[in-house]
Amino acid sequence: MTEWKTHVHKLRHPIQHDGKVIAAVTLREPDVEALEQIDAIGLDAGTPVRVGQLRAIIAALSDVPADVIGKLHRQDFQDLGAACLPLLDPTAEMPSSSS
Repeated sequence: MTEWKTHVHKLRHPIQHDGKVIAAVTLREPDVEALEQIDAIGLDAGTPVRVGQLRAIIAALSDVPADVIGKLHRQDFQDLGAACLPLLDPTAEMPSSSS
């Protein structure tokens, strides 16, 4: 089992929000609050994760509000989604930080 601390994803396409440029998103290992938020989105085992569910997962695990996540470029969104999976599965391998 790999122990998670944080994963920093450098955005390929930085975004503007409230007059600031967001160039990276930091994902953290879920705490109880994040796990409750993720549980509330209704994931079903064996069913593909929908876009809205993935957006909620990223918001629960990151330092970025859900409305900002909605402005992410598709590739950054996909990369962050892939990085979130090991945070939810303690048996999965931790990805290397993006640079």
